[in-house]
Amino acid sequence: VGCSSAPTQSVDTQQPNLLKRNLSAAKTVGIIHIDTTLSAAAGGVVSLLDVELTFPPNALANDTLISIDIPDIYVFENHFGTEGLQFKVPVKVVMSYRDADLSGVNESSIVIAWFNPSSGEWDKMNCTLDTVNKTVTGYLEHFSAYALISD
Repeated sequence: VGCSSAPTQSVDTQQPNLLKRNLSAAKTVGIIHIDTTLSAAAGGVVSLLDVELTFPPNALANDTLISIDIPDIYVFENHFGTEGLQFKVPVKVVMSYRDADLSGVNESSIVIAWFNPSSGEWDKMNCTLDTVNKTVTGYLEHFSAYALISD
């Protein structure tokens, strides 16, 4: 239960529950997208709504266009781009679930997962759950679609 201690671990065969936003929070926002070019030498931070990516210096091989897309405001799913980008040093991701609808959700089971196109499943990743600040923190080795899920 909670953040996986394994680097990646496929979710049970039962479809995972993507964490949902409170409707009142979702109604205030339209299409969500941001992109910016980060310096490979300096690194930097890219954030949008409830997700923040922190790139340490030299995580990127070259100056790179970084994007965050939230395709469905009603769930905590984020698409990070350039899709498939691999990092030389892990990139920190912090996802806040302060606007989540936790009805029927075991809060201690919330984890970050990435969508594995090869298996068609969400793979849990190693992460840290902070129930006081309502955040989940992990370290990414590549870009893909990432989401907050619960059992």
